[in-house]
Amino acid sequence: MRPRANGLGLGIGHARGRHGRQLLAKASDCFFDGRFSVTELGRQKVSRWENGVNSPEMPARYAMARLHGIPREAVTELGWPDFLLLAFLDDRPVLDSPWTLAGTVTAVAAAARGGSMQDRRGFLIASGATLSGLATSWSLALAEPAAALPAIPAKVSAVNTRLTPALLDVLGQRLDDLRRLDDVLGGARLRQTAIAEYELLNSLAARTGQHGPLEHRLLSLLAESARMCGWLQFDTGHHARAQRFYITALRASATAGDHQVGANTLAFMAIQVYSKGNPQEAVDLVRTAQDATARNTTPRVKSMLHARAARALSKTGERTACQRELDAARTEYARGPHDDDPPWSYWLNPGEIEMLAGSSALDLDDPRRALTHFDQARHVQYAADGYVRDHVLYLTRTARAHLQLGDLDAACAVATDAFTQNATLNSSRPSDDLDDLRDELTPHRHVPVVQDFLLRSI
Repeated sequence: MRPRANGLGLGIGHARGRHGRQLLAKASDCFFDGRFSVTELGRQKVSRWENGVNSPEMPARYAMARLHGIPREAVTELGWPDFLLLAFLDDRPVLDSPWTLAGTVTAVAAAARGGSMQDRRGFLIASGATLSGLATSWSLALAEPAAALPAIPAKVSAVNTRLTPALLDVLGQRLDDLRRLDDVLGGARLRQTAIAEYELLNSLAARTGQHGPLEHRLLSLLAESARMCGWLQFDTGHHARAQRFYITALRASATAGDHQVGANTLAFMAIQVYSKGNPQEAVDLVRTAQDATARNTTPRVKSMLHARAARALSKTGERTACQRELDAARTEYARGPHDDDPPWSYWLNPGEIEMLAGSSALDLDDPRRALTHFDQARHVQYAADGYVRDHVLYLTRTARAHLQLGDLDAACAVATDAFTQNATLNSSRPSDDLDDLRDELTPHRHVPVVQDFLLRSI
């Protein structure tokens, strides 16, 4: 849940001194119509806004927006306090740059710098019309990928890196190694490593004097690197940072003309959106990815997108549509591997599809069906050892299904296994899920097996 007061604490608290007094004066002029002084406004109203006791009425919100240069329509579209996030200028290059090569260069640099706020846990920098507009812009930009970089002066190109297929192979392998490490170690240990890879690729893209297919391949690698940075930030609960990298990945993939990397990015954005935002917006993101890749991707990628659509639909409660997407995911996967399968699609297998089906059933309030899918996954190609974080998540969901069916012994046995394996990880998602499971078990703490688990998992 988003803290209601956080946005104002960041919006007004971030604007200290003269600027903060200026914001209060604007709010006072517009909202209170001269009946209170700035000091009285600060004492009587702002503290209650910051503490979440109440929220400002619409005229005061419009005054804040006007002071910060935020569009008036954003006040109603994003609501309180989310519209205040637009006051932080470092997000604007990522959100507002044109969908051109120059815009991609600007966004890439801005994502590396980060936003104005060091940590905006729980907040997304884009939602609603802004989010759907970004997805649409990506789809349209794919029709006109950049053909080449602008000419680089000779005195600069003399020291530039010469791109070769062999160099790009090595850079791609480094990203593949990072993906595999993430499966086992989790986001917190690898965030800085991923950012270093991103900055390396960014520096190469900025310094190369070459044009054409090699440069586009480098931009594809940069897009995938940004997508990985976004995923690792999401995995550690830094949602604004994650979304900043995701949007940058979309821009780089469009510039490279790489439908598949962009579609994969939209699928990962959907995970974040159905976890922290509006699940229907997550469905829309995956639909955009499916439409863009309908004629130019492999069955494995199509299977992945169907599975991701199913998860998003389960969050909206659309049982029939969810099942249809799961059936399509199995059908596409059964078509077999393809020489053009992207390296980042390695994780998808029949076991993973069944695990996603189980998670979807759980969200659709069908714990018995969820357990059936989880059991099926363990009897097909599901490798728990290579995907420790995902395995902990699925164990936790299995425990939750047993709990919903009233089997406390099974719930605690599986939860204990999940807690033990999570000790080797440094990832907020499984830890948060386990904390939620503990809360759900707490009302049963008088039962010995539950009491034992609660004591062990402190």
